Amino acid sequence: MSESDQQVESQLDAVAKEFLKKTQRLADPLKAATIYQETADALSAELIQSVPVKSLFMYANQSIESLKTRLDKDNDTANHALIKAKIEILERALRVKSVEYLREVVPINTNIAQHALFSANPKNVSSQMMTTVHGVRSVHIKNNTGEVLTTYEARVMGAIQSLWFKKNVDGKPYVELKYADILCELGLTDGSANYKRIQEALMRLMNIEVTLTQYQRSKDAEYEEIAFTRLIDQIVFRRKVGTTNHYQYKFQIRLPEWLVEANREGNLFDISLILMNDLKSYLAQGLYWLVSSYADEPVVTLELSTLAGHFHFLDNGEPIMPVYKIIERIKNACVELQAVGFIEHFEFTGKKQGLVERYLTVTKNPIFLNTVARSREFLPEQIELSIDPY
Repeated sequence: MSESDQQVESQLDAVAKEFLKKTQRLADPLKAATIYQETADALSAELIQSVPVKSLFMYANQSIESLKTRLDKDNDTANHALIKAKIEILERALRVKSVEYLREVVPINTNIAQHALFSANPKNVSSQMMTTVHGVRSVHIKNNTGEVLTTYEARVMGAIQSLWFKKNVDGKPYVELKYADILCELGLTDGSANYKRIQEALMRLMNIEVTLTQYQRSKDAEYEEIAFTRLIDQIVFRRKVGTTNHYQYKFQIRLPEWLVEANREGNLFDISLILMNDLKSYLAQGLYWLVSSYADEPVVTLELSTLAGHFHFLDNGEPIMPVYKIIERIKNACVELQAVGFIEHFEFTGKKQGLVERYLTVTKNPIFLNTVARSREFLPEQIELSIDPY
């Protein structure tokens, strides 16, 4: 058992014993039930505060089933009560933290997640102006500088989507916002360094041309289309007349028409930017987006060659690094997703070598299924797509 597991085990043992001490020998059944609920909630919250969240999820993934097995087999009354208390408190703690992630979800367009737009390899720079990336849905990417979009740009795009839904009350394609608004959505600290990084991400989202090869206007669309576009159509910065660098922090972003229309049609799924903040690797962030886009599927299976292509680990169909390193990165990303409670478990199946005919299957935590999407009733039946003069 690792040091972090030992820490969780020790804290869980302590709060379970405290739980038994406070809930045993209560004669009034009604009063007992109330105290049971209140005590379980309070001690679950205490457990969350006393151990790192990732350690809590990792311990639960490794130990909760063995605790349940011991509960079925252990005939000792005292041990049985203690194990039952541990399971109850641990499961409540996990539910509390998962609900925290889902407290405010962001609607993301399925076309964005399922086209291979975002690289999970931050050092990846294309030597060609035009590249084709094959993933779940293929995409052609054109950029004069060789820069690529990473999952950091995906997070910024998620923040823009969230702000568009919050601030745009009449369904127009543009939204007024500040750098601080985006940082707040991302859960990042205010400051010039983050302003600069946000600005660079915005410029990449606007400058890099993409061709979505299988764009669908809605979930039940009869046809798929080829869309030549950018993820941001226009950015308007305001500078004081007569100055060279006196800019307002407030600016305007215009979304492309296809994205506004797809938002209106409801071709969306929900993600938590708060959860993404707890994911350290680009691949874990990207995999979270991709798996989340299969909103109604509790179990998602993807071929490793598709995953490797989707996150830009292939060049003309060939791995850019040894296959075992790609698989190691995918495995580590899945461990991260387990650590934040998004998936319950994962497994590799199929061939033992290479990426083709070798599959990753992930099982989502049920609490992340069928989440209540934010109300989108304010979107009008008809959308005005022209910018008002200013």
